[in-house]
Amino acid sequence: MKHVNLSLSAIVLLALTGCQSAPVVVSEPVKTFSISPECIEYTLQTDDEMVIGFRPVYFELNSDKSYSKLDTHMNCIADYLANHSDKELNVQGFTDDKGTVKYNKALAQRRADGLVDYLTSIGISSAQLVSSTKVIEDKGVKLSSSERSKIRRVNFSVSDKSS
Repeated sequence: MKHVNLSLSAIVLLALTGCQSAPVVVSEPVKTFSISPECIEYTLQTDDEMVIGFRPVYFELNSDKSYSKLDTHMNCIADYLANHSDKELNVQGFTDDKGTVKYNKALAQRRADGLVDYLTSIGISSAQLVSSTKVIEDKGVKLSSSERSKIRRVNFSVSDKSS
């Protein structure tokens, strides 16, 4: 019986000695980032990543002035972009169907460009920002003033950076 205990002790000692010489692999810490729910309109989970849709910014009639303060909302977007340098943000300006297409396209561009300027003023690289426009043309559909107010906006869509 004493012989078995000695052999078992020898095996344990050899096993522990072997473990000490094994290389230790230390993985990189996982980068985490949280976003305030008040900034998010939607999230979609794809196979590779979580897609985040930021809340739109709404504008007054015939104006490039937004309804609300931008600080919290734009800081949320800025924080996201600062932590995801591989992403770019498409800032897309919209107008309703009142006015000429030429006027509305210029207004939509001013809205988008104004928010791009705001984001660059708080430190976001212009290389991560793209502005575009979408003009809703009058197709004879009667929209209420409430429906029109939801069209006068800027949307934000995140994508992988263009090469």
